Amino acid sequence: MTLTRRRKEFLHKIKKIYENTGTPVHYITVAEALGVSKWTAYDILKELEKEGYLRSEYSVSREERYSGRSVLLFLPTPKAGELFLREKEEIDHMEEWHAAREKLLEIFEDVKKHGSKKIIDDLLKEMPATEAPIIISTYIIAVLIVYVQNLGAKAVKMIKNLLQPALRPELILSLFAGTVLGATVKNMHDVINGRLADEVGRLQKYISEFSAKENKLLVKFLSDALERSI
Repeated sequence: MTLTRRRKEFLHKIKKIYENTGTPVHYITVAEALGVSKWTAYDILKELEKEGYLRSEYSVSREERYSGRSVLLFLPTPKAGELFLREKEEIDHMEEWHAAREKLLEIFEDVKKHGSKKIIDDLLKEMPATEAPIIISTYIIAVLIVYVQNLGAKAVKMIKNLLQPALRPELILSLFAGTVLGATVKNMHDVINGRLADEVGRLQKYISEFSAKENKLLVKFLSDALERSI
């Protein structure tokens, strides 16, 4: 289950307090840190416990205000740590993607100088260096665009006409990939090696798994890259 922004805020706060103190956290401490009522904090922390992000335990408090009383304390589970680790990795991948995007947008002006075959070969060699699906997908799209660019301005304009705003991003990307792959059948001996079909299959798989936001980013890259290819 995807956490709401509010629950994630509570989870992040209790994780930070726990990391700073090294001891389980009372729900009132979280309430005070976030400026909410103690009952609101209690309810949300219990929900997070049910979802496996926290666990609770009773302990005799040494704090003056709870001295001698048994109090309910919470601490984050490994599942919480994994959640924030995944989010950090996603942020890191997006930073890498923006850098890759800018780098790839520059190559379309070099096709006439270096030749499409060399550029495609170079892109395919660079691709294994990353494990991020969105970056790999961007490289595959770049390879396909260079191929279209090699066919001439008319082919680029034809592909641009596929980018209908009314279509969902994943449909635009799939239509683009399928159309270009079909065009390679007649010209396979020119610049494309046998690996392209496998890469397009991988792209189609990623497209089906990406979020709407990720597919929109790829469509925007596709649109900008085609503009540079004319």
